[in-house]
Amino acid sequence: MTNAAAWAVRCARGTPARRAAAALGLALLGATAQAQGASRAAAPTDTAAAMALYRAAAAKFSDAKTIRATFEQTLISPVTPTPRQSRGVMMQRPPGRFAFRFTDPAGDAVVADGSALWVYVPSTAKGQVLKLPREVGGAFDVVARLLANPGDRTQVQVVPESDRVGGEAVTAFVLTPRAEGAPFQSAKVWIGADRLVRQLEVVEPGGLRRRLRFADMRLGVSLPKDAFVFTVPAGVRIIDQAALLGPGAPRRP
Repeated sequence: MTNAAAWAVRCARGTPARRAAAALGLALLGATAQAQGASRAAAPTDTAAAMALYRAAAAKFSDAKTIRATFEQTLISPVTPTPRQSRGVMMQRPPGRFAFRFTDPAGDAVVADGSALWVYVPSTAKGQVLKLPREVGGAFDVVARLLANPGDRTQVQVVPESDRVGGEAVTAFVLTPRAEGAPFQSAKVWIGADRLVRQLEVVEPGGLRRRLRFADMRLGVSLPKDAFVFTVPAGVRIIDQAALLGPGAPRRP
């Protein structure tokens, strides 16, 4: 067993959030962010205005019927510190349906179809697909998780220094969970003046550090009918949660 696989198994034997982090570590090892379109809009300069921006962004995402964006991702595993890169398209239909379909590595996909979470990564685990309970998908729905109930689930602090993402002025926020068992240890979110998330960075329970940069994010757009459908390729073996954790592993109460 490789060091990375051993780390994933250790995470899998913990809480549902740790199991999600393990699956994510296997599924989404990838991507250095690059610049998206520049904007002349200035970021808020005082804390009250910045927090108003955060709440407005949270409301905007909460009201969205659909979301689509391209993403570029960087992941650093605690057992393989060399950054890994990937990119692709993210689509969401809240609540409970989303898809990360990768163009690099091509063919990788993480899809929540409303009934189950499918993790398919032929780039690193050929011939198999991981099928997890739909509840685990919440840990993968990073934007919604970080913006949900601002100030309730997390402590939100404004980063006072000015910042830019892809040449655009943004406001950065540091998020800290208020309770144990959260699907992340710490997080940072960068929000543009248009109330859209430009970038986020999450440290997950297993130690995985993930940075996502979004481009061309659109809300309320039409999505393909099969956007949240995962079709198991011929010859691919399905591994369910019980098979992943093994007998005697902790179960959800």
